[in-house]
Amino acid sequence: MPRFNFKLTSLLKLRRNQRDVCQQRLTEGLARDAQLVEMRVAAEKDRSAQLNEIRELSAAGDMNVDAASARRYFATQLTGDMLNIEHHRRELAKYIGQCRQALMKADQAVKALEKLEENQRTEFNQEQERRARRELEETWQARHHGDRH
Repeated sequence: MPRFNFKLTSLLKLRRNQRDVCQQRLTEGLARDAQLVEMRVAAEKDRSAQLNEIRELSAAGDMNVDAASARRYFATQLTGDMLNIEHHRRELAKYIGQCRQALMKADQAVKALEKLEENQRTEFNQEQERRARRELEETWQARHHGDRH
């Protein structure tokens, strides 16, 4: 009995590979975004700590201007870092959106080929069953015609 051979197997493998690449890029983008979120949270904590230290220094009455100025400068640097991180996250969000779109299209292409393969396999199996029934019927008829003569 012949075996089913899907003629577009190579294309299906290629499409699956493309989908896997899209998934990998999306995963990497999401991981990078998580890193940026962690960096922002750390910068926010550091900035808050610097501002609290400035308040404590000014509340102590005997304020060390150099220490307060250094903390204020560092807090300003952290604010700039946070803005930079947010800029990177906005750019990354665009990239992640593009990756999601590409993944969706790649997945649709794979599913379309898989559906085509499934339909062709079903047709092939049905045709094989018809042939087997026909051969069985012809064999039965040949035996019965042979018995009569």
